[in-house]
Amino acid sequence: MRILLISWEYPPYVVGGMGKHVAELVPALEKLNQKGGELRIDILTTRYGGHRAVEKVDESTTVYRVQLPAVEPFDHYNSVIANNHLLADKARKLARSDAYDLIHCHDWLTITAGNILKHEWKVPLLLTVHATERGRHQGHLPSDTSRQIHQVEWQGCYEAWKVIACSDYMRGELERYFGVPQDKIVTIPNGVERRLLHSCSHEEAEALRKRHAPNGENLLFFVGRITPEKGLQVLVRAMAQLLPKYPKTRLLAAGKNSEQLLSLADEMGVAHACDFLGYISNKERDHLFQAADAAILPSLYEPFGIVALEAMALGCNVIASDVGGLGEVVQHEHNGLTVLPNDAQSIAWAVDRLLADPAAAAERRAVAQNEVATRYNWNSIAEKTVMLYGEIINARQQIVWE
Repeated sequence: MRILLISWEYPPYVVGGMGKHVAELVPALEKLNQKGGELRIDILTTRYGGHRAVEKVDESTTVYRVQLPAVEPFDHYNSVIANNHLLADKARKLARSDAYDLIHCHDWLTITAGNILKHEWKVPLLLTVHATERGRHQGHLPSDTSRQIHQVEWQGCYEAWKVIACSDYMRGELERYFGVPQDKIVTIPNGVERRLLHSCSHEEAEALRKRHAPNGENLLFFVGRITPEKGLQVLVRAMAQLLPKYPKTRLLAAGKNSEQLLSLADEMGVAHACDFLGYISNKERDHLFQAADAAILPSLYEPFGIVALEAMALGCNVIASDVGGLGEVVQHEHNGLTVLPNDAQSIAWAVDRLLADPAAAAERRAVAQNEVATRYNWNSIAEKTVMLYGEIINARQQIVWE
């Protein structure tokens, strides 16, 4: 099977969950192929993060990074679509020596190139949807750009032979927003590669804790993009309800431009208990998971919630909004605690519940670590993905021969 995998993000250019997903799926596919598979993968991506234009990963996997014009912030949609035509041009050159059996695109950012090539080559298209534009805006399409993106997402779902959803929640979105038939959607979850996370010793974690909580404060940790949908503003408001009962509590908020929430913290009277760290490295993030009392994920919209898996894998208590795929990963009183979305009082209640019963919290952490190792294992995810590749290609061949 020769597969063309098209992704806007691939290391070293990784912005969000989509890039992380592809970055960890590909090595798992390579590992599976080393066991006797017949998979050949060309990864077509952008070169926004620099690095080599052509990178031979192993005997069966090659990365092609295309130098594209910068996306215009005031013409985001049209810039992306124009760059899709350049990605398609590169794909045509790659196909001259050997035809592809299947095109696998990730999200709307590359689906235009996928659609073009599908029709030119008459090969099936597989689409993985990581999030939807309507979902990001809580069911609304607030601008012309949002409506254009929504239309491209609909077209991608229509053109694809199969659509992969990373959670049952996303499966429901695809049905509701785009009318995708149930039998066209395959749910394959995200995963986490434990060996790629940065462990630290107990002594290192304690030293980090003392740096941020020198007076023995309870330490809460938020990490994520600083956008309304990630809910940091709700967590800051929750601090105002939590501090009267637990005055020795600190919130660490990490994410580029997190300091823009400082004015809200001032307004709520909690700025003295909040540290806005700005951008931090993956290593710093992982070490803070191991030092904090809890990772708080107060998202208003979350198709999956891979940060929850990373925190759970590193033995951190997780408190998360019961929303979207996040509510599937974190199960209340089983492997973590869930709260009502956009509800500061609910977050304060959950932190109280966690701090008041350390033994129960330890039990939930143990369950969480076991589930990450078994259910959200990239080897299993790769097997399901390759199986789907084969099913699609075989189904296409049956149609050709008949």
